[in-house]
Amino acid sequence: MINKLILLAVVIAITHSVKQCGPNEEYRECGTACEPKCNEPEPAFCTMNCVADVCQCKQGFKRGQRGCMPQGPGCM
Repeated sequence: MINKLILLAVVIAITHSVKQCGPNEEYRECGTACEPKCNEPEPAFCTMNCVADVCQCKQGFKRGQRGCMPQGPGCM
C-alpha cells in the first residue's frame, strides 16, 4: 500500500512539473533561438544555441501579438 502511495506521489510531482503551454504552442526542452514571427521574414541564418525549457509555436504557426497565430494574412 505504501509503495502505491509513493508511486502516486511521484507521478503527481512529475505531472505538475511539466510546463504548461498556450494554444498552438508546444513545450521544448531545447527550442530554437529563431522562432518564426508574424510580419518578419525568416532569417537567412540562425544560431544553433539552445533555448532551454521553452514554449514555442507549433509547426505552421508564428509568434504574434496574441500568441501563436496561423501563418498567413491574419498573422499579426
